[in-house]
Amino acid sequence: MVSLLYLVEELAKLMNNTNPKYWGEIMEKKKQRNNSKIIPFPNLEDRLLNNGMEALKEKRYKDALQFFNQFTAYNQSYPEVQVGIVVCLVELGLYEDAKDKCEHLLQEDIGDYFNVMQIYITILIQLSEYDKVVTILEALFEEEKVPPEYAGELFHLLEFSRKSSDRLYGSSSQIESAVNIQALGHILENGNISEQLQAIQNLRKETTISEIMEVLKNVVGDRHTHPVIQSMVLQLMIEKGIHESVVIQKFDWTMKLDLDEVIEIFEHPFTIQVLNKLEDILIHENPTLFDAVKELWERFLFVLFPFQPKPLDLNVWAGALHKFGYQLFGIDISDEEIEDIYHVEINRIDQACQQILEVEKLSIIGH
Repeated sequence: MVSLLYLVEELAKLMNNTNPKYWGEIMEKKKQRNNSKIIPFPNLEDRLLNNGMEALKEKRYKDALQFFNQFTAYNQSYPEVQVGIVVCLVELGLYEDAKDKCEHLLQEDIGDYFNVMQIYITILIQLSEYDKVVTILEALFEEEKVPPEYAGELFHLLEFSRKSSDRLYGSSSQIESAVNIQALGHILENGNISEQLQAIQNLRKETTISEIMEVLKNVVGDRHTHPVIQSMVLQLMIEKGIHESVVIQKFDWTMKLDLDEVIEIFEHPFTIQVLNKLEDILIHENPTLFDAVKELWERFLFVLFPFQPKPLDLNVWAGALHKFGYQLFGIDISDEEIEDIYHVEINRIDQACQQILEVEKLSIIGH
């Protein structure tokens, strides 16, 4: 596997630059771009940017990702922040998310194209998508579009991917595929979180995963498995059309689930009702906040999947998300106002907020 050494070096140039002049230019550029823009909360962008950069330098990637995501909710004009998000996702082992983010940056021509391309290619290699790497790089070299300063590294990645593709697919057989699936099942059951994430991504590429059904059942049935891994394995089983019943143990809950009858998380009536309630209240007041709260709600539900939040009370969860979102964005709102809007005692809303906080800590998993 190709290392991420060059990515770290690029990060050092971009994010670990301690030259005050460098950061002064960044902040001055931000001020100039925002002259005609109304900022609802004074210095919020500055705080988010500085906190994100500081967390990244200290390798607190979860914190940095949160700060950067909040910053981009207000301002998406900083390639440095966009690349910082990719780096955080990679360091947290969220390769698919990092891949999607890189594809967006490339499509929108955000940042240095070939710097982002190098990062993107390395992520593809981490995901063992060697054929895709070969296709992209061969096209770039044929079109003679690669600048000299990037040609050496990209050519090295091309050669590595060609060899890896030949090893992986050149003499593949059904027997080798079955052995590979068994190996992935072993990693899924015994590996660390980062290894489990990679195993799940690789299993998605397989035609069938029936050989490791017992492993999959053990993972979703073991309450000591990370809840996000359990949710991803359940989704994998549903994607592959597994027609069985499984027992899920997550947190303090137990459920026997027929995979044929599972309702998609984001299509569940209760999920939609809470979002509709929040939309009625927040969409005109603060659309950016509504989008952030929607993402928060979806992450919360994914960690709980297939269980539903308790209590199953529309106003409790709408009120909790409203209050939690305001706190996240540094907006003041009184308990009395929340109670008046949602007609729910504040202690019930606070209990739900605490649940959101605890689950939010689990929603981004790393090594």
